[in-house]
Amino acid sequence: MNNQGKDTMRKVFLSMTMTFDGFFAGPHDELVWMSQTPDQELNDDIVAFFQGIDRGFIGYPTASEMIPYWLNVAKNPSASKAERAIAQAVNTLHPLILSHQEEKLEWENTELLVVKSDNDLVEAVKKMKQQPGKDLGVPGGIRTAQTFVRLGLIDEYVLMVHPVAIGNGKRVFTDRVNLELVSAKTYTSGVMRVCYRPR
Repeated sequence: MNNQGKDTMRKVFLSMTMTFDGFFAGPHDELVWMSQTPDQELNDDIVAFFQGIDRGFIGYPTASEMIPYWLNVAKNPSASKAERAIAQAVNTLHPLILSHQEEKLEWENTELLVVKSDNDLVEAVKKMKQQPGKDLGVPGGIRTAQTFVRLGLIDEYVLMVHPVAIGNGKRVFTDRVNLELVSAKTYTSGVMRVCYRPR
């Protein structure tokens, strides 16, 4: 990550947590299956990921929950050191909020991208990739992730596979995508981090 060179186009990284059987959320968006085992190395790698990007594409519904959540964690004295480290990394991100319509953004350091069609989104991402800066992320939101995958806008997938199967839920991949392995890493919590790029 960190494509700071003038001639290097920024990449778009999708970072998501998933179950062993390929679901990114339960049928009703549940995330209670995520491993709660303390894992400092995994935590450090999540923080490093957010430090390697400076902007993140987030759908408006997800942003309205995600941004206040991490702002509150950063201010919460009872939050763990690990949680606060992730919150600090997430809160320095410049969120690019995607919506089909004008929205009033109540959070600092955010930018609204009104995208009314697939073509609008493709053009917005292409334009953002040509600007100078660190790489770009898609840090969450199942519908946003599905759209980016469907439109072939992801340059690299960073998937945290948790040691649990839930049997039913929501998938990011709704069609065939051929991938090549970039790296894989296992953690003491049983989580595995696998990175792929489109083949």
